[in-house]
Amino acid sequence: MNILYFDSSTEACTAGVLAGDRLVTDFEVAPRGHAEKLLPMAEALLAQAGIGFDDLELIGFGRGPGSFTGVRIATAMAQGVAISRDLPMAGVSSLACLAAGAFRRLKAAGEAVDDVEARVAIDARMGEIYRAAYRLDAEGRLVTVLEEGVTEPVFPQGAAGRIVASGSGFGRYPSLGEGREVLRVEPEALPHAEDAIELIRRLSEADYLSPDRAVPQYLRDNVAGR
Repeated sequence: MNILYFDSSTEACTAGVLAGDRLVTDFEVAPRGHAEKLLPMAEALLAQAGIGFDDLELIGFGRGPGSFTGVRIATAMAQGVAISRDLPMAGVSSLACLAAGAFRRLKAAGEAVDDVEARVAIDARMGEIYRAAYRLDAEGRLVTVLEEGVTEPVFPQGAAGRIVASGSGFGRYPSLGEGREVLRVEPEALPHAEDAIELIRRLSEADYLSPDRAVPQYLRDNVAGR
């Protein structure tokens, strides 16, 4: 399948193209200018992958939570491409994407992940975090053990096994990543298109969205000024 993915839900501006079995991605930490960077980034990746917009079959987007402005930018850009070519869409949680990246890095380091819980947190400002927690099942799929939410900076106690802590919430609130069971803390981790596209590849067609149903997931009702 040929997939194009956009994400600007955090400080990272990231995009990816899957052309058959070939994956190419780009990633840049850019707190500003996402609207100007994403489309040229996507065009360069399509050229690198050797396909064009007309060859695409699915458009993915980072649905949030995260920066309200950034989530809107990626969603609108993905919708524009999908509508113009009558393509389905697939949204990826920025929290799930962080967890997938944390597990990928653990595996690359030779760590066993069967007993690991990935706790992910993005700084939501106003004294709160966007948080969730995941494990991997026997087939390597993410399983949610703590649903997405916006809360005060705390995680429930009682997780069994080891923990990897990933995301800007742990940089803003270092005490979140403390504890004997914590395997590693990644306070600078940001969502990456490589992990998002891998999550999309595991979806079924029943999970795809029409462009009119592809909406941001803010988690917080008050989006003014964000």
